[in-house]
Amino acid sequence: KRVELRQALEFSAQIYHFMLLHSHEGHLALNYLYERGIDLSFLQRFQIGLAPKEGALLLRLMTEKGFSEEVLLAAGLMANNESGRRRDFFSDRITFPIRDIGGAIIGFSARKYQENTFGGKYINTAETVLFKKAKVLFGLSDSRLRIVKEKAALIVEGQIDTLRLIHEGFDYAVSAQGTAFGQEHVRELIQLGIKRVYLALDGDK
Repeated sequence: KRVELRQALEFSAQIYHFMLLHSHEGHLALNYLYERGIDLSFLQRFQIGLAPKEGALLLRLMTEKGFSEEVLLAAGLMANNESGRRRDFFSDRITFPIRDIGGAIIGFSARKYQENTFGGKYINTAETVLFKKAKVLFGLSDSRLRIVKEKAALIVEGQIDTLRLIHEGFDYAVSAQGTAFGQEHVRELIQLGIKRVYLALDGDK
């Protein structure tokens, strides 16, 4: 099962990435990202994508590829709507793959780029057998080696902040999924042998 879930998540990341770079909706999202100073090399390096607005496009593409709805549900890629029908869990949002310490995709964080998109600014994959929000440090797969070497970590809040720091050479940056930085995250860093922590959190209360 875990192998199937990982395969589904990897393939969905490819679809999201393609949609960002090669669809009409993607051009709108690209303009948003470019205006924030994010370039193409950044998008390709971190496999940033777009979950399209159409509520069952990923479901159709994934089932055509041979993935069962049960696997898609277990991976957190699908959900049931009010009438019990299956729909894509993410829609109309820019997607950021969440990776485990070895670099395998275990979920997604998705940010809305248009104000009229339903829901909060960020939503994450629901808890699955692969993704445990309280234990996952975003960016750790890119930052682990330097954190271990220098025994230091730079902690920020947002996914974009984390990836931009890593991209610019501060590859000892990590974040929780939003503001929920807790004991398990601390334990993960302590196990890597850190002696110094730099906090660069958002300025709001």
